[in-house]
Amino acid sequence: MMRRMLTVGAVLLMAAAPPPAPAVPPPIPPLAAYGHLPSVDLIALSPDGTKVAMIVGDAAGRQIQVRAVADHKLLHGGVVGEAKIRALQWAGENHLLLTRSTTADILGITGPKREWWMTIDLNLKTRKLMPLLGLGTDDKEEKLNVIAGKPMVRTVAGRTMAYVAGITFPAHEGLLTLFAVDLDARRTRQVATGNVDTQEFLVDAGGGVTARVDYNQHAGRWTVYTGRAGRLTRSFDDVHPVDSPWLAGFGRTAGSVLVGQEDDDDTVYREVALGGTAASPPVAEFADATPIADPRTGVAIGSSRLTELGVEHRFLDPADAATWARVKRGFGDAVVHLESWSDDRKTMILRVEGGQFGAAYFVLDVASRHASWLANEYTELDPEVLGAKTAFHYAAADGTSIPAYLTLPPGVGDTKASPGVGVAKGLPLVVLAHGGPGARDEPGFDWWAQALASRGYAVLQPQFRGSEGFGGRFQAAGYGEWGRKMQTDLSDGVAYLAKAGTIDPKRVAIVGGSYGGYAALAGVTLQHGIYAAAVSLAGPADLKRMLDFEQTMTGGTRNRTLRHWQRFMGAKGASDPALAAISPVKFVAAVDVPVLLIHGVDDTVVPIDQSRAFAAAMKRAGKPVDLVTLAGEDHWLSRGSTRTAMLEATGAFLARHLPAAAPGGAGRIATLP
Repeated sequence: MMRRMLTVGAVLLMAAAPPPAPAVPPPIPPLAAYGHLPSVDLIALSPDGTKVAMIVGDAAGRQIQVRAVADHKLLHGGVVGEAKIRALQWAGENHLLLTRSTTADILGITGPKREWWMTIDLNLKTRKLMPLLGLGTDDKEEKLNVIAGKPMVRTVAGRTMAYVAGITFPAHEGLLTLFAVDLDARRTRQVATGNVDTQEFLVDAGGGVTARVDYNQHAGRWTVYTGRAGRLTRSFDDVHPVDSPWLAGFGRTAGSVLVGQEDDDDTVYREVALGGTAASPPVAEFADATPIADPRTGVAIGSSRLTELGVEHRFLDPADAATWARVKRGFGDAVVHLESWSDDRKTMILRVEGGQFGAAYFVLDVASRHASWLANEYTELDPEVLGAKTAFHYAAADGTSIPAYLTLPPGVGDTKASPGVGVAKGLPLVVLAHGGPGARDEPGFDWWAQALASRGYAVLQPQFRGSEGFGGRFQAAGYGEWGRKMQTDLSDGVAYLAKAGTIDPKRVAIVGGSYGGYAALAGVTLQHGIYAAAVSLAGPADLKRMLDFEQTMTGGTRNRTLRHWQRFMGAKGASDPALAAISPVKFVAAVDVPVLLIHGVDDTVVPIDQSRAFAAAMKRAGKPVDLVTLAGEDHWLSRGSTRTAMLEATGAFLARHLPAAAPGGAGRIATLP
């Protein structure tokens, strides 16, 4: 593997040129190379910048590793196996907090299985593990050993403390409760208990509760309380039935907090003084972005915003801004993420995607302006085997401009200027629809899109109306358009590429997960003559049944979750007859192409009954359908084995019904599984 050292000056320069591209293209890797979990994941830099923690995966399994930044020496290693590790967080120099989730029933709570989150402290000195809410408590109330929100790390009187919200049952009703965990003493004490509406807490540098947010699900009213040392007063409240505001952390000083909310067409953040009684005007520097906190003090020092082409970081401090400008110039067109940094902000971990870098991590020493290669995110996927990806726009039928990404098979060429025009002609196409639907795809490396492109397909990822990250007005344009204009936005992209000659309109498949899985089913039930095959991963097929399930999960009909789904579906509730018109299960008689269904057995977001019901309806109608179940898998394809199984099932299905020549010529077909 090529190791890269770069220098950050006025621009970032290669200290040594990369080796020339091989005369013969390298073999295309097997699908497992794309399907396994990242070879390096969840990288976190220690507060002093000398150590880096990460999850490392290879043929022997997944491990947590702590290595020295200077020479990569292994300082600690431990097996995590199949555990679903969701986050790594340093707590001082000697503790690592590992947050994991599991799909289970806990303590006899009735209803369907849920995804529960737990955090474990790894003491790097003693090598001992401690669940944050499981040992050494001095409170008397019954509580769950699960967390609700990211732990907040503070140093109080020289001791490293983790403040974490959990759930207690003081009167047989679950209440959000804040605990303080002394990590060295292995002791936990209860700090504050909320009420039935409490959603989150924030603690100050001394460990005192400085803010609390309550949200009344029935009325849609939210309230922010702020103050010092636990003495809180109501700062302000408002009614937002769906888009409830959130606590984004401290403001630009430790004497204020940032509250984010949707305001007209944009995401805004208001800075509220502790103990204040009114919201200030929005902070312009943080508009439509996510605040960046100082790693030591927690105060907001900048913001990051995902754009169509990359990540935009804006810093308040001119020195930070100048450093980031040099980084961006040096890495050129690559997408650069600030993954982690030291407390003094002099050492950074960067995740770099695109171009000659593929998908890799670098360590930047700000003082010396040197960025050194740390690891490839996927060890088997060198840049040479990745397809070119570009962002572009096309017009929907009603004139709406739809952002999109196009990934070409590796070796086909660059897609700058006009996607595929003059570069590729008549390619088979896979429309890869994202989930959400209020989510989005990102620029840079995408393992699913690259896996499909590696099999010879152009891959179109439309950011249909309703997608987030393109302005509030664009997202609001999707309300009530579930299965309607959100669906035709996808097929309008097919028409655009067909007119350009990039793709063969007779060889088009639609693939997607979650809402994207729904879109795949809708593409061959509510629409006709566009797609030659469809693959749905965990897609809702019966929307009435889906809303009935949501009512069970949320405990009623008047809550934010149901209002969210109803807003997109354009329905008043589970009994609304409008749902039948956009439910694919009602239209299986119209299907005239093969359909593949893939679903995790432990899915707690879209239950597997959705795919089973669609498969049963297809079989009754005598239609071609296959159902692949993924044992032990959740909604997010959290395990490498099942992610690979999904890719292999999809690849085999497309090869049967929509064959594509292997990229690079017939001589490379033998490398495909």
